[in-house]
Amino acid sequence: MKTNLIALAGMALLGLSAISCESKSEKQEEEIVEISIDFEQERSELRAELRELEAEIDLKIQELEAKKAKANAQVKAEIEEMEAELKQEKSDVEKALDDIETATQNTWQDVKTAVNNTTRDIENEWKKFKNNMEESFEKGKS
Repeated sequence: MKTNLIALAGMALLGLSAISCESKSEKQEEEIVEISIDFEQERSELRAELRELEAEIDLKIQELEAKKAKANAQVKAEIEEMEAELKQEKSDVEKALDDIETATQNTWQDVKTAVNNTTRDIENEWKKFKNNMEESFEKGKS
């Protein structure tokens, strides 16, 4: 009788531990799914931001081309320098987009940090660019 009780208690404990393992496994699967969704959502958002930035750069290049046609030689040279800077920034954006596409969940944090740094640097350059552009066109008017 004691052996049966011990065996029954052992089976009950084994059953409880199996149920516990199943719930831990389910929780781990839920966490993996959440991480995957976050990763894909962040990647999608960052990709959209970079494509928007790339479109803005293209627009600025087109604006410079239009202004260069009407500018004097000195201003044209300055515009060409600005265009070269914008083309370099566009190249940086394209590289960041490539990095996003090849990122994995394991490399995502590093890629995201690098892309955010690139974006911040470009935004800082835009501020300088805008000031330089205004100065150049003021020179061209006088």
